[in-house]
Amino acid sequence: MFRAVYTSGMKLLVLIVTSCLLLICGSVFAQERGGSSLDNLLDRIATTKDATEAELLAEEIWARFFQSGSASVDLILQRGIDAQAMGDLDLASDFFADVVEFSPEFAEGWNRRAGLEYARGEYGAALEDLGKAIELQPRHFGALAGLGLVLERLGSAEGAYQAYSDALVVHPFLAQAQSGVDRLEKQVKGRQL
Repeated sequence: MFRAVYTSGMKLLVLIVTSCLLLICGSVFAQERGGSSLDNLLDRIATTKDATEAELLAEEIWARFFQSGSASVDLILQRGIDAQAMGDLDLASDFFADVVEFSPEFAEGWNRRAGLEYARGEYGAALEDLGKAIELQPRHFGALAGLGLVLERLGSAEGAYQAYSDALVVHPFLAQAQSGVDRLEKQVKGRQL
C-alpha cells in the first residue's frame, strides 16, 4: 500500500515539475518569438506591395498588439472592448483604466483607452494616451491613425496629415490613414510654398 501511494505520488510530482518546466520554457520561447516576430511583421508590412498580403500581415500584427504578456490583462482589455461595443462606456473606461494601471508598458491598453476618450469627446486625454501608446510602440499604425483623427478633430490639419502619413509609412495600405491623407492633402499642401 505504501509503495502504491509513494509511486503515484512520485508520478504526480514528476507530472507537476514537467508541466511547470514546459510552461516556463514555452513562455520564454513565446516572448522571444513574439518580440522579434512583431518587428519582422512590421518590417514586412512596411515594404509589401500587395494589398492582400498587407491585410494578412495587419491581422497578425493586431493579434500581437493585443498580447500584453499577461492573460489577466488581456482578459481585462477584452472586457473593456466588449463593454465599449455594447455601449457601456463607463464600464469600458474602468476596464481600460485597470489595463494601463496593471500593465503601463502595454501600448494597446493606452491606445484602447484613447479610442474611448475620443468617442467621448475627451480629445486632450486621447492625445496624452496616444502619445504614450506611440512612445511604447512607435510603429503602432492604429495609434498613429488615431492621432491623426484626434488632431484633425482639434483643427490641426498639418499635424493630422503628418500622423496619417506616419501611419502609412508603417502600413501603406491602411485605409483610414490613406483616407485622412487624401482628405487633407490639398488643404495642407496648398499652404506650403
